[in-house]
Amino acid sequence: MKPVPPVPAKKQKFRFKWWHKLIASKFLLISIFVHLFFGVGATYYVVQQIKEKRKLTFAEGPPANNASSRALEHKVSMAKKKNTMSAPAQAKRITTTGISRVALPDMPTMPHATEVIANRMAGLGGVGNGFGTGGGGGMGTGGGGFGFALPKAMNDRCSAAARANAMRLSGGNPKSEEAILKALRWLKQNQNPDGSFGQQYPMAMTGLALLSFMGHCERPTSQEFGDCVRKTIDFLVQGAGTDGKLSRIGGNEWVYEHGIATYALGETYSLTHDKKVEPVFKKAVEIIVRGQGNDGGWMYNFDKSKSDTSVSGWQIQSLKVAHLSGLNIEGVEEAMKKAMGNIRRVKGPKGGYGYRDPEDKWGLTGVGALCLQIGGSGGSDVGKAIRFIMDDPASPKIKYGDGGANLYAWYYATQAAFQHGGSIWQRWNKEFQMEVVGSQSDNGAWPETGGVGKGGGALNWVGTGTGSDAQVYRTSLCILMLEVYYRYLANVRS
Repeated sequence: MKPVPPVPAKKQKFRFKWWHKLIASKFLLISIFVHLFFGVGATYYVVQQIKEKRKLTFAEGPPANNASSRALEHKVSMAKKKNTMSAPAQAKRITTTGISRVALPDMPTMPHATEVIANRMAGLGGVGNGFGTGGGGGMGTGGGGFGFALPKAMNDRCSAAARANAMRLSGGNPKSEEAILKALRWLKQNQNPDGSFGQQYPMAMTGLALLSFMGHCERPTSQEFGDCVRKTIDFLVQGAGTDGKLSRIGGNEWVYEHGIATYALGETYSLTHDKKVEPVFKKAVEIIVRGQGNDGGWMYNFDKSKSDTSVSGWQIQSLKVAHLSGLNIEGVEEAMKKAMGNIRRVKGPKGGYGYRDPEDKWGLTGVGALCLQIGGSGGSDVGKAIRFIMDDPASPKIKYGDGGANLYAWYYATQAAFQHGGSIWQRWNKEFQMEVVGSQSDNGAWPETGGVGKGGGALNWVGTGTGSDAQVYRTSLCILMLEVYYRYLANVRS
């Protein structure tokens, strides 16, 4: 066997270059192929993702965590399509220089973000175009978003972030929100089968309960309180007479029932735009406008004799929300202007307000102050009124168990002080807030106060009584006081 002759160096060099080029070209082809493969694959993946996103249907809330939750959300979604409360465009807002956007105090809410308003200042005394009302924060369970624009004065109550911020800015305490939720749950548990509350004055007590729910932005779509709220609304709507009267009783008390129920339906319409509420509310407001007395106030049975400040307070609050609703109900603006003249008529020498004549009546001074704020006629008179309530030597202590405790007076004074702001609000807030929170019963309701008798007229209990009406009355007024931080935007003053 002959030995293989060695390959010449030149040939070895040639073979090496040729083999190197061959391998390099193969790797280049493989690299190009791999890049093309991944490029096509990535393009396909992106296209599929876009197609899938176009198939998604977005719900109002977060995605369900399990099958049963998804089924429940589907039922709610279907119910909303049938519901007449579906989100029509908001009616044209009234603009006027005659009535300022007073900020009345209502109550806290928290978990369901809608929209957050950066500037919480709502003009008092001559600025703006709507009666205002105060605002606050909380941690509750509100409904979903809105398909229409809320009145600006109510924005804080329907956003978790806005409620929390409002409470922080205005001296609210997390314990206040906890108390509100406990109380709302008590109301839910003590609702009558027909949707009403109380027994003797069902329209008034149902109206107060509904105001408490609306102050926390609980609507028929709310998860925890939705069914209760829907039944409450239905009772008031179905209880209206063919003449528009929102009361099932006679006597002096029916004007209170009508005013309170009208106020509640007005807030309900503003927060829901429920079409079945609109005609009932409008007719009820028309009764109030027609029933105004010659002196600008209101009296029992809506007669035209010298007016009653206590009766007038609920009618003026109803006119406020009628203005905010944007329904342009005839006569509302003029009635509010006349009403301010009557409130000024009963001003007492110390800065308080009287019942039917000029007088410094402690239990009604908050009514006068708040009504002036609603109508944009407050000014320095409001500060004098609140100082009279807190500083007059004859003023009772702000103590729940004290003989001078008067929840009716506290309800109005809390709102007026909140709207005035500054040091006056800081003082009042320090005195009333934890006194109310600390007096709540374990079941969520509020027990009898230490007050004696009535204060200011029919349906103006100081907080006594053991019947269902008295319990609902106390609990609702305490809720509304604690909701003051965010229920209506506040006008902050130094």
